[in-house]
Amino acid sequence: MRSLPAKSTRLNLVGVLPKGPKAIVHGGKIKLLVLRGQFGDTWRHFNIAYFVSSGLPFAPDIWIRLYKFFGVKMVWNQNGFAYPALYPPEVVSRVNGLFKSIHLVDYIIYQTEFTKRCAEKFLGKIDVPSTILINPVDTNFFKPREAPLPIEPLTILMLGNHFESPERMRVSIESMRKLREEGMNVKLIIIGRCEEEFGENWIEKKGAYLKKDAPALFQSGHIFLHLKYLDPCPTAVLEAMASGVPVIGSRSGGMPELVDEASGVLIDVPEDFERLHYTSTDAVAEAVKKVLQNLSSYSKRAREQSLKLDKEIWLKRHEEIFKNLCRKSQ
Repeated sequence: MRSLPAKSTRLNLVGVLPKGPKAIVHGGKIKLLVLRGQFGDTWRHFNIAYFVSSGLPFAPDIWIRLYKFFGVKMVWNQNGFAYPALYPPEVVSRVNGLFKSIHLVDYIIYQTEFTKRCAEKFLGKIDVPSTILINPVDTNFFKPREAPLPIEPLTILMLGNHFESPERMRVSIESMRKLREEGMNVKLIIIGRCEEEFGENWIEKKGAYLKKDAPALFQSGHIFLHLKYLDPCPTAVLEAMASGVPVIGSRSGGMPELVDEASGVLIDVPEDFERLHYTSTDAVAEAVKKVLQNLSSYSKRAREQSLKLDKEIWLKRHEEIFKNLCRKSQ
């Protein structure tokens, strides 16, 4: 570690990625795969160490102090936080306490402005150079269908892996039921793990999926529904938009930074870290009708919005950050 090259980037991902082609990677660690594909991941003569807050090694403060001793520059990518609305006080304290080491690194990447605000709320003032860099999406892998999807049934997609409360599921299901009662031929597809049984023939559960199957899943829907509250930067939303699927969601967390007025509809809710807030079923139903009125335009703009967040842009910005840090180490 003392023989550090100063002019070129040699990246270390602090040992959090599993080995082997069949290893399962999820959450914040997914972006590390993108970095590894571009910059590698080495334990020999590295000069940049990269931490992701949702995939930290054991005792991150010890790692950081060791790297600092040897002159390794450190980048910290901050994802979400533990909110009192979602977790008991002891969990909030334990999880957010792991992030205190952020004060010791050389550079911080916040995945959204919302995430930066949360950092200042839960961790206090942070005097470290930083930037906002929304999570990447591979727009060459996720693409719109070549031919438009038949308009009936109107197919709504939602991910079932992270339902943080029964209320979110209830609002999602009841909104679709309301549309059907009004005469719309609506089908709901729940992608990912979902143990709940519904009994309606217009609800289809797809279960867990492999990465290679993801583009086809997103292409199978007209609209992506994402009502998660205070979600800092949901990658699935970006993948939906890259697939030409407009988004309906909660105007909370980082969602307004991902979905603009032309690529979807966000429904107003208050910002509250102490309790969860969800939209009404009426508001969701009206949002679906609004998108349906100009579906082709929303679909086109969703794709255009995703191109601004393509992974190559994200990687280029990282290259600039790494080079600047290497120059400072000379």
